[in-house]
This record gives sequence, C-alpha cells and structure tokens, in this order.
Amino acid sequence: MSDRPVLALLLCLAATTAPVHAAEEEKSSDDPTKIATKVGITRASDEFSLSGSVAVGPKLKFNARVSESGLWSVGASYLFPVAILTFSAGKSHFDSGVEQTRYSLGGFVPLSQIGLKTGKLQMFVPFGYSYTKGHGPVSDIDQSDGLPIALSSNSGYAGLFLLRPLGPKLTAMAGGNVTRGTHDFSGVALGGGLSYHLTRRDTVGANISYVDNSFGTSQKLRFSYRHEF
Repeated sequence: MSDRPVLALLLCLAATTAPVHAAEEEKSSDDPTKIATKVGITRASDEFSLSGSVAVGPKLKFNARVSESGLWSVGASYLFPVAILTFSAGKSHFDSGVEQTRYSLGGFVPLSQIGLKTGKLQMFVPFGYSYTKGHGPVSDIDQSDGLPIALSSNSGYAGLFLLRPLGPKLTAMAGGNVTRGTHDFSGVALGGGLSYHLTRRDTVGANISYVDNSFGTSQKLRFSYRHEF
C-alpha cells in the first residue's frame, strides 16, 4: 500500500474541525471510546510516526498512522451506546524479521456502561476478530537459510484496559490482551504508561509495550505528543 493516501488523510486533519458532542468533550483525551479530531507524533524505535483521527459527527471517526519506515494502519470507528467498534488494517514487523499484515474488527466496552462502578478507575474490555498474515525469513535444517515463508491465521482476542487520573493533569494507563487463532497461532500484548495534559487539548505521554506472538516479539518505548481540535 502506498503511503500517499494515508498522508493525504493526515494532512486534512489540520484543516478539519468537526463539531464535537458535549458528552464527548467530557471524556478524557486518553479514553479509547472518544470521538474527536486529533493529530499526533510519536517517537519509537529510532523512528517517528504520524497519526490522526477525523471525527464526522458525534459517532464516527476515521483513523490513520504512518511511520518513517513505511509501516501503516488505517481504519474507522463507530460509537454505539455500550461500545465503540473499530475496523482497521495495518502492517508491523517483529524482531525476528517477520512482517505482519493484520485486518481487525473489534472495539472497547466501557464497563461503566454495563453498570460496574469503579470510581476514578476506568475499565474497558478490548475485544475482536482479526485475520493476520506474516511473511519473513526462516532457518530450518531442511531448507535454505533465509527462505521466505508465509503464515496466516484467523483469531480472536480479548483483554482489559485501565485508565486512572492521578491528578488534574496526570493520567496512568495499563492493559493487555490475549489472542488465540487457527494454525496454532497465539499471542499476548502488554503495555502501560503515563500521559500529561499540558492544556485541555495538548497532551504528551510515554508508554512501553511488549508483544509476543507466533510471528515473533516486539518491544517498544514510545514518547508522544497529540493535539485535539
């Protein structure tokens, strides 16, 4: 996939300011169910990536991300009364040299929406289905070193994401999910971090993530800035 359509969408963010519903304004900028137009830049693994979302009304937004090395993701999210549903497609790579392309349909359920009272701690259940395809070199006694191999799997995932304000400007977050799929595919993803709200619309953050699945492992420390329109 060419980076040009992704970059074109991101460039539109600077000129696009969609109306925001009052209920969305009350949500934290870290809330994964918030529908808002925003743009951000992230530094991870010695490269930068640009990301953003364009809100179209109070329930729909389009999302995109592209990195210096050509990794990308695009998608759209729709807010329902008890959950947000997201379709996404993207490419990533692992320490083993495997490149993974993933198509996913899933979302987040805020547990407060189903009656669970947790005080200042916000709890969300991420869930979904994904089709994953990987391609990369392998080394085997019966094959030549570096022979490319293709792997694919249909899988489901579920987990838990936690969000808690530590003060008027500081927020902590942590989460993880597990994946199980066809062809013995399995995986786990863990992450956590802090965000600091410079203003009501400007946020800086730092987080660390760890992914370990049948295609390989990936560990990243990220520093980010984002602006909400």
